Amino acid sequence: MIVVAIIGILTAFAVPAYQNYTKKATLAEFPKVASSVKLAVELCAHEEAGNVTDFMGNCVTKAGSSVPSIALNNIIVTAKAASAGVAVEAVAGTGGKGPIAAGEKYILTSTYSDQGLTWVATCNDGSKDQTEYCPD
Repeated sequence: MIVVAIIGILTAFAVPAYQNYTKKATLAEFPKVASSVKLAVELCAHEEAGNVTDFMGNCVTKAGSSVPSIALNNIIVTAKAASAGVAVEAVAGTGGKGPIAAGEKYILTSTYSDQGLTWVATCNDGSKDQTEYCPD
């Protein structure tokens, strides 16, 4: 009886920790896939922008923008206008990506300034931000 109780207690802690571990390991691929679009945004900011308005207009919303969208290994990466810059979103495609559900996002949000771009990473499962398994 004591052995069963110990196994139950260990399982109660181990299963959620393992699930977050596998999600974090799978989500670690998202920044690597998003890096090419992030680099394109940085190059566009350097070459095409003199201020925030030019940055957002020339690097995201303008037809024929030099910033591509890509799909690789069931991860879709796009650049979208954000409040103070550009957000690069890596989204799990249809059917998800391992333990990551379809539609879960890894988001790199840039802020444009005279000093260049600064980036902040967040993860979102479609309804709320996730901090338990978001890669740094």
